[in-house]
Amino acid sequence: MIFLDTDILSYFFVGNNQIRENLLSSIEKGEQIAMTSINIYEVLKGLKHRNNLSKEKQFITFLNSILVFTLDSVAITEAANIYAESRKHGNPIGDADILIAAIVISNNGILVSNNVRHYSHIENLRLINWMGL
Repeated sequence: MIFLDTDILSYFFVGNNQIRENLLSSIEKGEQIAMTSINIYEVLKGLKHRNNLSKEKQFITFLNSILVFTLDSVAITEAANIYAESRKHGNPIGDADILIAAIVISNNGILVSNNVRHYSHIENLRLINWMGL
């Protein structure tokens, strides 16, 4: 299962061909496309702040075609572990990124993100960068 990070969604919605091609390729291979509820929040807060109703409507339509995963007790425990490990090793990251990574890990997914720096220190997180291909 492929989880799209917020930055990848932004690239997709501004028409980035590389992201579009990778997304279509993944769908053709039969991979499930998913997002976390945290990513949805990040996208919607930006669209609402800019009062971009047309992009918001487009985004809501897109959401109807993918799976959305939320925090559950397994992901919350994973998030606490990620937080503790990142602090212990001197690599603190933001709560949103921790929660996104935890949801992806707890659902055995692969996170697609261009923000590799944010996620690279998280153990057990499978991460790919469609912008770096």
